[in-house]
Amino acid sequence: MTVAGKIKFAAVLFLAAVLILSGCADTRDPSVYAVVNGQEITREDYQLYENFLRLAQPELELSRSEQKQILQDLIDLKVYLAEAGKRGIEADMDEVQEEFDAYRAQILKQDLFGGSGAIYYTRLQELGLNEDWIMQLFRDYQVINAMVEAEREKAEAPADEAIEEYYQEQKETLYAHGELRKVRHILVNAGNFPDSEEDVSAEVKDLADNLYQRLKAGEDFALLAKEFSQDSSAQNGGDIGFIEKENVVESFGEAAFSLDLNVVSQPVESKFGWHILEVTEIQPAGYYELDEALKAQISASLLQTEQKKLVEKLLSGLKDAAEITIKFK
Repeated sequence: MTVAGKIKFAAVLFLAAVLILSGCADTRDPSVYAVVNGQEITREDYQLYENFLRLAQPELELSRSEQKQILQDLIDLKVYLAEAGKRGIEADMDEVQEEFDAYRAQILKQDLFGGSGAIYYTRLQELGLNEDWIMQLFRDYQVINAMVEAEREKAEAPADEAIEEYYQEQKETLYAHGELRKVRHILVNAGNFPDSEEDVSAEVKDLADNLYQRLKAGEDFALLAKEFSQDSSAQNGGDIGFIEKENVVESFGEAAFSLDLNVVSQPVESKFGWHILEVTEIQPAGYYELDEALKAQISASLLQTEQKKLVEKLLSGLKDAAEITIKFK
């Protein structure tokens, strides 16, 4: 878990889930792995942290490069905690307790523990861990998260001029589109036969054919969609809005982009079931309009980028200013 943006404790768990295998710290390593602004990170400090990662993954082993990355995480932790302390940031211990309780409940659900608190505590003892140590780690990361969030809040929402400029810069790549077609459809599948315990493939196809004939006879598409469609668009009469051909499953796209306007298709099969489609509007290739929705999207993206820059500047500055000696090679 490299702390480069808003540090989330979940990243620790993610690291434990993805690291590949190697062994415990070599006893030939130095007793002090690193010194950060005069504070030592000892072999024992490192091993506790590695053992924490191993709590839920007893077969976890780490390569030398992965061990060095974990040590870097511990160095970052000390640097960032020191700054948070200077800023007077304190943890909300009620929230820390809630996060720890959720973590503990998640751990106990794993096959390794089978819900047994006794096995869990035995495992903690085997690894030289205790819940106070884990709670402290949760507290430390909450403090860091609070500092990072405070830095993010310094970012200001972009002006309209910046949004317009970004749109023009990215227009040919992000905001160009091919032909768009507005489509409504009725999807039928096994969900139309919830009480059947048999294979209903034939019944689904028969229903699709029947609905197609009813539509050809002039029945209302939207009403039939609301009654029969198993897609979330049913409540909108089957309307899924404008689509591009490559953004939908192949059979659906082929049908939608070969239909004439306002013509109901014969049933088309996809992995979701059978679809009956109708194209209600066609727009030629062009550019997405810079409307209010797109402005809001661009604004959020630019704001997020600015927040990320502020956090990276803070954290890199703190590390550059720190006195760090690494003895673990």
